[in-house]
This record gives sequence, C-alpha cells and structure tokens, in this order.
Amino acid sequence: TPPPFTQQERGTDVRILVNRPTDGEGFGDGLLDAMFRLRARYFNGMRGWNLPLESGCEIDRFDGTGTLYAAALEDDGTMVGCFRLLPTDRPHLLDSCFPDLMAAASGRSLMHGPGLWEISRLAVIPTEPDSPFRTETVRITAALLDGLFAICAQDGIRRVTCVTDIQFERLLQVLGFDCHRTAGPVRIGVEDCVAGYLDTHAENHAAARRAAARWARPAVALPAAPQHPAASARSAVG
Repeated sequence: TPPPFTQQERGTDVRILVNRPTDGEGFGDGLLDAMFRLRARYFNGMRGWNLPLESGCEIDRFDGTGTLYAAALEDDGTMVGCFRLLPTDRPHLLDSCFPDLMAAASGRSLMHGPGLWEISRLAVIPTEPDSPFRTETVRITAALLDGLFAICAQDGIRRVTCVTDIQFERLLQVLGFDCHRTAGPVRIGVEDCVAGYLDTHAENHAAARRAAARWARPAVALPAAPQHPAASARSAVG
C-alpha cells in the first residue's frame, strides 16, 4: 500500500492539493473559486456542455459539505486540473442524474455502498499548447490519477465509480488500468458515455505511479557548482 499522501510528497512537476473538509484541510475561497471557474471553462467552453453557471463558476448540488476535491497546480501555482470525490452512500451523480445507467449496472452493489466513492468533474486545461497527441493533457491527467489513488489509500476507499465518455475509458486502458464497464454506452448530451469502476488494488496503484512517472516532464539538470582544485583533490583521496 502506498504511504500516506501529503500535498508536497506526490507528483513531480505537478502538485496535487486536496480539499479534505472532514479533517479541516481546505483550499480556501480563492482556490475553490479558481476550481469552479476552471470547470466552467472546461465543460462548457471546451467540451460543449451546457451546465448552469453562477457568476462564471460551475457549481452543482453535489458541491458542498462532505465533498472531497483535488486540484493540479503547476510550479508557478496555475491550476491546470481538478476532480471531486463523492461517497456513494449518499446522493451522487450516477444514481441521481443517470438512474438508467445505474439500473443497467450489473449489480447495484458494484457501484454503491461503504468504501465506494464516485469521481466526477475531472477537468484538465494545460497552460501550454497541446501537441496532436495531447501530451500535456495526458501528463496532467496522469498526475491527477496518481493523486486519486494516493487519496484512496489514505482514506480507505476500495473502489472508485464514475460516469465518463468512452474516450476517457480508452485512455484508462492505454495507461494500464484495470477498469470495468458496468453499463453503456449511451448518448448523454454531446458524448457517448459509460458507467464503470476502478478497484484500488495494488495493480491499479502501480499503474497510476507508472503513468505519472512516464508522462512527467523531464527534470531540468542544473549545472554543477565550480569546485576548488584543492577540494577536488581531497575528495578524490578520501
């Protein structure tokens, strides 16, 4: 099992910050506002959804007390991605907004119950132009997924459920995750969507770490400080 996660320990060039209301850790109003605005830009501006906005922020009835948020920040502090987690033993997106997908799931217990949390509102907006292969988007997404599995390890979450589009399902498979589709695809708005889950077992933890390491930006090598000849001689002898 991976060690407990803190915001300074995970990732390489992307920091993952967690808003965990249950133990008093929070983003603060500024970061929460930035996250809701990023969601509006991503889902309505980039994906072509038509979600209600409040003063430029995308906020729905599932945002509030008990919701866990994570955000990806670049080294300069710019937010480039986010997601939220909702416990499935209370109303959440799948059972409240997509009851047909929930009903079609092969066994409701697969998608609902203690230790099962739903991931939703995963959004990524790179600060740098993306390549045709979307390397910047994949880099940030991989860092967020690595953070997701670290949160699951710390909080005892054994399964993550979701409603997602088939392109993201395919990305999970390419990144090496053992993911399971339970219903769909069905047309929702402008996209073909499926319901499914990821178990938080060791193989998926390892896939998350591999993906984050593979897609991270290479570390910048700093030039070595000049060394006095006498010091060099001493270190070579000793």
